Amino acid sequence: MATTKRLCWYVSLVSIIISMVVWNSKPYITESLSRNPVDITSNMSHVKNENNQSVLPILSKQEKKKEKYLVYLCDEKKACGGWGDRQRGIVSLFILSLVWKRTLKILISSPCDIKPYYKPTKEYNWIFTEEELKGLKGKRNTTLEFMHRCKPLYDTYNLNSSDIAEVLYIKTNCVSFLPIAQKYAKFLPAYLKNKGRASVFRESWNRIMIPTDKVLSEVMKIESSGVINSDAKKSGKELVCVHLRTYLTENLTYDCGGFPPVAVTKLWNFIDGHFHNKSRIFVATDHLGIRKSAISKYGTRYIGSYASNVHPDSMRSNLTLACRSQESAYVDQLMLSKCDVLIYYRKSGFSIHASYLKTEWRNIYSIMRNSKSTFSLVKEN
Repeated sequence: MATTKRLCWYVSLVSIIISMVVWNSKPYITESLSRNPVDITSNMSHVKNENNQSVLPILSKQEKKKEKYLVYLCDEKKACGGWGDRQRGIVSLFILSLVWKRTLKILISSPCDIKPYYKPTKEYNWIFTEEELKGLKGKRNTTLEFMHRCKPLYDTYNLNSSDIAEVLYIKTNCVSFLPIAQKYAKFLPAYLKNKGRASVFRESWNRIMIPTDKVLSEVMKIESSGVINSDAKKSGKELVCVHLRTYLTENLTYDCGGFPPVAVTKLWNFIDGHFHNKSRIFVATDHLGIRKSAISKYGTRYIGSYASNVHPDSMRSNLTLACRSQESAYVDQLMLSKCDVLIYYRKSGFSIHASYLKTEWRNIYSIMRNSKSTFSLVKEN
């Protein structure tokens, strides 16, 4: 009898202790559920009630959060613009991908695939992997075109809704990447906050784009060509670079306010009067006459570019020429960003972005056309 009483007392004591442990553990369990519901679900999915039903039917069926994509698209179906247009679109979507928490991808197939010339950084892999492509099968996708229209991109959150698409393809040349960065600054990393237009572009571009060895080797060939004069180098203005966009090429002949070719002699006179007489000269242009004039004027001081420059949207019928021209555009822009002195055409996105990519903002001059035969030149501060 005494043994039975002691056993009952022992069982009662154990029950009390267990109850206290369970009661004191409730805050921890609640906190764990709120912090990591997926782990709790996996640990409790086997628990059943009296009717053999799952105690947590919703949590036990909870799927991994679906990844959503924001894709910059440039294909052969419609115009994408020139290289400057494409760069603006890419940077705009990069910023929006950070705001919307979508994975950025870049698809440029027109007129040529971009991957032989630019590759992703380790931080942002904008190329679809085989695994990702498999996962996209059956997913909702939408293609939107905002060429020359920026407002739909930054004036609403509705575009980010998964109801629109898990994979959102956008074709755009949006010029308003700075307003986007300013409007949604609280969602962006520190390197994009309180920055000017040039800094926002440079920080964004360098975090997603790396020129391939194919492009860099061509840039190095140009950089090392010609005779480097020690006196010119001491002046800090040894390599003088010029980009003159005329919009008057063999394949694109319409006047939209480009640099007037007839005024090029005046520009050569400015270079002669402001920089060392043995500085090397790099000229990138879409006008054969200007290139010939520079070669004739500077002789061995002229180090390039010799490449034909054509608009990518206008050369889809001649892929060989188009791809060669695209490669020269990538090379020329990188060269412009590396020069001691940069003289660029203010109405060309290609020119402007080259100036943004310069790590030191000095010895930069912008050109604006005043008429069909004159231009003005301003030193940037």
